[in-house]
Amino acid sequence: MNGRRFALYFSWSRPAEIDSEIGVLENRYPTLFEFRRAIWPVADALRDPAIFNQDISGFLDHVVLFDFERFRKVILDVTGHEVPVFQREASRCATQVLDDELLQDVDTLIVISLDHMRTNQAATVGEIEAIKSFLAREDRCVIVCPHHAIGETQQIREVEFNHHGDRLVPPEQRIGGFARTLLKGLGFSVANQFGLSPGKTSNGEPDRLRVYRDLDTLNLLHGVETFNLHPHLPHFATSDCDDHRVSVLAKQPIDANATPHPFVQAGNRLFDAFLQLHSPDIGGSLFVCDATLWSSAFGGLTSLERLWKNLASMR
Repeated sequence: MNGRRFALYFSWSRPAEIDSEIGVLENRYPTLFEFRRAIWPVADALRDPAIFNQDISGFLDHVVLFDFERFRKVILDVTGHEVPVFQREASRCATQVLDDELLQDVDTLIVISLDHMRTNQAATVGEIEAIKSFLAREDRCVIVCPHHAIGETQQIREVEFNHHGDRLVPPEQRIGGFARTLLKGLGFSVANQFGLSPGKTSNGEPDRLRVYRDLDTLNLLHGVETFNLHPHLPHFATSDCDDHRVSVLAKQPIDANATPHPFVQAGNRLFDAFLQLHSPDIGGSLFVCDATLWSSAFGGLTSLERLWKNLASMR
């Protein structure tokens, strides 16, 4: 089997994330103990502290990273290649940058930008140049995946909290700083905004996407009808990008029954959920979507697995 070679790159600083002050609500992940308590009894299997660290590191390992295992298995089955996982700062001793050495055995790079903005993770000039060189090849693909940016101002925090309704999320949680800097370095100003509650059907499944199939020239969304039901998803704003440089491939409905959000009150019923970015310097493919599209934790798996397999079959 001679399939595409994938890599997952988590752009967080693990030490900066796990050393967050527990007494501060804002801009940190929950501890595994907090997670278990909030959703009990769903995660009761993670209760033994002798096996599962109950701090933030336990949440990163046994919840966040674990949720990407199904994606890795699907890609392995299709391509015959294991999907390596890289962490930008797995420890205080070293930083794994995006460089030619990391990229030499990769065809499709997925940048999982789950770094809190307060940790100041930013793509360096060298990393931006490495990605530009990588994308110069027609058969290469990069998918940049930030997450939500909730509570950017004091005035909106309670409104957003009531809209998404997830008690695990603090009033301010801004994630995806590395993604923003990488995209800016590549010439695109893309802002991951808000934490919008996605629409669902009467039987609790994700609502159908609005897919612009005429723009999906690689058929990446062929057979993909829905994404997932993560309770707070970002809108990708590209207001200062020229229209010919940005293709919105899919919009996702917002939950009409959720407490009103200013984005909805401004007349929006859908948010931009999947983008393709174009430049004369890009011979390959550059996409932007939410980090949870590679996670198995939030439903919609039939369509998501179709997306994963389409990506694995790209030429």
